[in-house]
Amino acid sequence: MQKVLEGANIKLASVTTDILGKSSRAMIEAIINGEEDPAILSELAQKRLKNKKEELKKALNGLIGPHQRLMLKTQLAHIDFLDEQIALLDEEIKRRMLPFEEDLERLDTIPGVGRRTAKHIIAEIGT
Repeated sequence: MQKVLEGANIKLASVTTDILGKSSRAMIEAIINGEEDPAILSELAQKRLKNKKEELKKALNGLIGPHQRLMLKTQLAHIDFLDEQIALLDEEIKRRMLPFEEDLERLDTIPGVGRRTAKHIIAEIGT
């Protein structure tokens, strides 16, 4: 996604730390929908990014064509699909780990072992 934006001379990643954060995502979706004005796009900034509106205006000043819009739209759709699949798998893992709740809680008390690592331990070596 960053390469598509940079190919259009949009340097969003130079201003924001998360190219798929809420603000960046809103800006990218607006670009996909045809918005090109950097001032309008920078108004979509939220929270701490609001303090960087002038930098955003400069970073969002590019030349987006139909090809870049299509590529951005396709990439966002793919990311959304993958997020949905990850959520489904997380739910399945949660369901399958229910019988091991007590073991998970015990493993979680080990310093450096969090809930996810505890699940990996049980999945790999059992209880």
